[in-house]
Amino acid sequence: MEEYHTHVLFLGYFSGPVEGILCFTLAALASGVWGPGFWATDLVQLLPAPLAAQLPSLTLAHSVVVGMGVALVPTVYASFKNIARARREQQRSVGAAFADAVPFTASISSVVVWLWESPEIRTQHLVLFLGFVGFAFSYIVGRVIVAHVTGAPFPKLNRMHIPIFLGTANALAPRLGLTKIFAGPNEVVLIWICLFYTGAQYAHFALEVIDTICSYLDINCLTIKHKKTD
Repeated sequence: MEEYHTHVLFLGYFSGPVEGILCFTLAALASGVWGPGFWATDLVQLLPAPLAAQLPSLTLAHSVVVGMGVALVPTVYASFKNIARARREQQRSVGAAFADAVPFTASISSVVVWLWESPEIRTQHLVLFLGFVGFAFSYIVGRVIVAHVTGAPFPKLNRMHIPIFLGTANALAPRLGLTKIFAGPNEVVLIWICLFYTGAQYAHFALEVIDTICSYLDINCLTIKHKKTD
């Protein structure tokens, strides 16, 4: 979103493509070396006693989530600050640019609410859930990148928001005095449906973009296309 409005690729001190990937790589290595139980270790057991006494009791897994949340705040602030400055220089509405973030924020909030209202998904089917959410957000971000490259209007709501919002509505139904359509084991069925739907939609989107670029540039995707010789 920042690059779309500022036309500048800016990677902050903590960015997803660099530090984020490094953190996930280190986390995967730690899980491979010490096993998944490593993340259930209490953080205070690994710190000096004077420092541990000043901190709440958190597992390493919870500590990572808190740390990433803290790092996210200045990153988001800097991005919005850069967008506001760029829009003023372009003499365009700052509020309109900020409004573009509403659907994305609503999607993230919906995912959090869904997991909060369905603890069995959070504790027993999280990998399946994250697979579906991963396809959905990859599509959403991909649409923004394509819009930036082609100069198209900023994409807001799209078909990938449908399973996220419907799933969240299903999870919230009991709080609203309604019947939860996909309850208990059936909610896992819903997530499988969402996974296949988002996976198919993302595959179609990716293949369409690849085909369009290759056709326009007259190139192959994974091989070198040699010119025909007479």
